[in-house]
Amino acid sequence: MTKMQIIAKTALTALGIYATVITCRHLSFLIPSTQGRILPIAGFSIFTAVIISFFIFKNDSIARKMAGPGEKLNPETQAIWLVTSLRLGLVFCGLIILSTSIPAIVKILLIPVRIRPVVSEIFVFKKFPTSLVLSLRQWSTIIFDFGKVILAIYLLCGAPHFVRWQLKHSFAHSQPNTAKPERISYE
Repeated sequence: MTKMQIIAKTALTALGIYATVITCRHLSFLIPSTQGRILPIAGFSIFTAVIISFFIFKNDSIARKMAGPGEKLNPETQAIWLVTSLRLGLVFCGLIILSTSIPAIVKILLIPVRIRPVVSEIFVFKKFPTSLVLSLRQWSTIIFDFGKVILAIYLLCGAPHFVRWQLKHSFAHSQPNTAKPERISYE
């Protein structure tokens, strides 16, 4: 791969992750009431699977078409460029997702303040707390927001497992007949 192809691969990966988060947000709005919404849910699910497949995991051919031909890098330089580029792109994507997660982070930080009335209602009044009686849509929104915060934190850490997987995946497809490069630590 060339430098521009690696940068295009990173841009497609970050775009795919962000598009998946946005699509799942709309999917979480549809799931709670399935009456008459089976087709939109199936459509959003298929669309999300296509985004994940072509933008995140199988984006080599699209990146080559976007960047065009260029000077091929040796495997060691290619690995350094791929790791650095992916980490920068994923941290940037994590910052974007984190900026949309601020209300959820505030709610998570307020849990210790809100837990005392809930515990008091359980033990003093001996009834289920009314603050925990939520609709399915509210629960799905809470679960989605919590998952988005976790994803943002993982991306801000540089997504080490994903970058390692992409590195192995890229070298497995680009060099099928040659030996893989030695394990290189880039930390």
